[in-house]
Amino acid sequence: MPNLIYIKPKYEVQAEAKGMKIEEINELITHLSKVFSNIVLERSLLESKMFPVNAYISLGFYQTYHELYGVMKQVWDTITPEELAKKNRGLLSPVQVLSISYLWMYYSLARMGTIYNKCEGDPRKEPAEKREQWKWMLEKWYSLATSYFASGKPTVAASGAKNIGLGADAIGWVKDHLQPVTLEQSKKVRRILGSVDLYSFIDECEARAKIVNHGPYPLENGENLVLMEYTNLYDGGRVWLPWSATEAKLPSSTLGVAMTLRNAKTTFNDIGTMTVDPGEYSKLVSKIAAYKKSGDKIVTVGLDELPAYAEAADNAQAELYMKFAQMDRSQLLISGATAYWRCFARYTDCVDVTDKIQWSLAKPVLDEYLPTFMKVNEDPAFSRIKRKIIKMKTLPFIKEKDPIMYLLPK
Repeated sequence: MPNLIYIKPKYEVQAEAKGMKIEEINELITHLSKVFSNIVLERSLLESKMFPVNAYISLGFYQTYHELYGVMKQVWDTITPEELAKKNRGLLSPVQVLSISYLWMYYSLARMGTIYNKCEGDPRKEPAEKREQWKWMLEKWYSLATSYFASGKPTVAASGAKNIGLGADAIGWVKDHLQPVTLEQSKKVRRILGSVDLYSFIDECEARAKIVNHGPYPLENGENLVLMEYTNLYDGGRVWLPWSATEAKLPSSTLGVAMTLRNAKTTFNDIGTMTVDPGEYSKLVSKIAAYKKSGDKIVTVGLDELPAYAEAADNAQAELYMKFAQMDRSQLLISGATAYWRCFARYTDCVDVTDKIQWSLAKPVLDEYLPTFMKVNEDPAFSRIKRKIIKMKTLPFIKEKDPIMYLLPK
């Protein structure tokens, strides 16, 4: 994993984000550009044999640019970012590091594409109304993020590659339910999680939106606690995405697995993924706890119950594969973009306005962008991303005056 470059900005001394100055917003944008660059360096730009991933994420980003302000206005008119952060400190909460990153990543990349493609790369030509909306959303995101992360910083990258946001009660519950495991049990649990990972990944059109990792939480004996959580699994109840209903049903719509690791180094990023060194760490796992939500409560899942998750996930994955295999390019593009857009239902769920939101793609967005992505596999603005990342990789010591995500004009 590459080093995460973080320059301590002036805005950290502020008690709240309201009324940030342009200079402070631009420091944030510069930092977020570096965070995004490091994620791309880890993962590269995405593509697969089934989905035109780079094309559909671009379509999904433009949907966000056109529609997100109105959705988040309803959310922030109902609850403050600080209250929302407090409400989501529990296990299997909908708002966590990945959904927090949605707020800046999707919109800012679409804004970059719009300025690159329509404004000749000049952010001064972006409509003033859109600039003000972006500034407002960044301020709200900043308040949410700095209230959620225990470090008080706005990102995992700024927090030393640690994703620490769960409350003491949540971690205490997990510690109380850990049980010792053998090497064979550890390997078996990891294989089961692999099946749930693959199912979750394909249901979100080859994205990690259902999956988040937390930690490391240091324990008294020198070990570290890490958590892998899954939400919006199909168990016969709520259908998260239009294609999510399958004959195979997982035992519950949520699943969490916590492990204690000894003599292992863990790093986390802002899309909720965990890297463990050494990569084959089954023998370093000493205890495991599994859990799910039952109503508003967290309840244990016996390790002997976990194989049922793997069996259902494998069968559901096969069903979903067949569904997607029958789709044409247009349908795959719309499905992938819809999955990205649906991510924000995690926020509207928290304030009970999800049913008031249009979760299909807006007609103006489809009319303008779908014909383009029927022909090309990535937005022209991706060339800017590639140039910037190559420069960052070869000259990491150079301070970037023109970051990937365009600054606000002064």
